[in-house]
This record gives sequence, structure tokens and C-alpha cells, in this order.
Amino acid sequence: MIGPGFASRLFSLKGRVALVIGGHGEIAAAMAATLADLGADVVLAARKRALCQQLAQRIEQDFEVRSLALACDVADEAQVSETVAAAITQFGRLDVLINNAGTSWSGAPQDIPRSGWDKVMQVNLTGAFLASQAAARHMLERGSGSIINIASTGGMTSFMPNMAQIVPYTTSKAALIHLTADLAAQWAAQGVRVNAIAPGSFESGMLLSVDAARRDALCSRIPAGRLGMPVDLAGAVAFLASDASGYVTGQTLVVDGGGVLV
Repeated sequence: MIGPGFASRLFSLKGRVALVIGGHGEIAAAMAATLADLGADVVLAARKRALCQQLAQRIEQDFEVRSLALACDVADEAQVSETVAAAITQFGRLDVLINNAGTSWSGAPQDIPRSGWDKVMQVNLTGAFLASQAAARHMLERGSGSIINIASTGGMTSFMPNMAQIVPYTTSKAALIHLTADLAAQWAAQGVRVNAIAPGSFESGMLLSVDAARRDALCSRIPAGRLGMPVDLAGAVAFLASDASGYVTGQTLVVDGGGVLV
């Protein structure tokens, strides 16, 4: 009911549990902090459990919620299933899944080895499907849940060789955007929403290794005039994870300072 405090209640995640796969690094930290600040208990999972554990400790101390770190290789179906099961066993439920694990492979497309192509697809696409599948089994039984895939504006555009040669990455993210819509269509009537966030060029991850000239070239193409910061994703995560987006599914929310406009 619309009245005093209703907007705050829409965004509240108090009593809910969120799992972030790809659960370390600056982007993961911003998302985990957002979820925790809204009241959710947060599970962080990745191959490097020690890094997840460091973030989990910070989340517990700063936000006074429960947090758990787990080891998970998203390319391993058994580990993905075990991770989802462990989160549910520990906290009794799972309300939000964020598929944030990602990798890339650079090089001229004619020279990319099959192993490089397969690695990117297994992590960025197949891993997201396996995690969504495992989480959805629980969410469908409960009749509610929000799955958020971290895509990329790279999945909506193509690059000239002088800007980037990351064909496996951009292809995987394009497929992830379509997977988001397909799963949303399958599960919407049963209360499970599936959406994606497509960040543009951000001050994190792979972009930190890009030389200054290329970074300047990227900035010149962004209407906002700057690269994104991890905190710029907080609002999108808060919206898609909460009841504020209760009638939103199958969508990809672009967070790129207007980069796809030009």
C-alpha cells in the first residue's frame, strides 16, 4: 500500500539471503555491501575462497549481517550445486543470486585457441546457467526469487582491433543477455525474476591493465565523460534484487554513462 515508508520497504532486503558468485574484487564488494546495507545476509563464492572470506568478514563487521565464504568453480557443475545447497543449508533460504563470475581471452580471433574460447564460455555463460538452474530449483518451490546476471555493454556492441580483441568475451556476454530473457520467460509465472546488469567501461578488473592512451580513448566515447566506479552499480543491484523491481523481468539494465548511445 502506498503511504509513508512504502518506498523504503520496497527496497528492504531484511530477512533475505543473497549469493554472489564471483564473490571478490571491487565490483563484488560494492554489490555485497549494497545487499548487506539493505539487510540481506550475504554468501560470497569463488575459486579463491580466501579472498571471499576477507570480504565476508568486512561485510559482517560493517553491516552487522551474517556472511559466508565458499569455494566454487562455476565451470564445475557439482561445485555450483554444492555452493547453492550450502547457502540454503546455512541460512535456510535463497532469495537473490548474482552471477558475477567472469573471465576473458584477448587476441586476434583467428589465433584464439579452442581452449581459450571454451574457458570463457564455461565461466561467463555455462557457469551462469548452472548457478541459475541450481538456485531456481529452490526459488521455484518457494514461488519467489531474483536472479541477476552481470553482463556487459560489450555484449551489445563490437570493437575494432585497435580498441579491443576480446571476441570470446563479447560473444559470451551477448549470449548471457539472451539467456537472461529466455530464463525470465520460463520462470516469470512462477515468481522467479531474471534480469541482467550491463556495465560499460569501469575502473576495475580487466580495464585496470589497459594503457593510458586506450583509457583516454574509452573516456572520450562516454557521454558522462568518465569511467564507471564500482559504487555506480549499487542502485541497479538494489533495484533488481528487491521488491522495487517486482514487475520487472527479462531486462538488461545498462549502467555505462551513456556509452551505448554513441
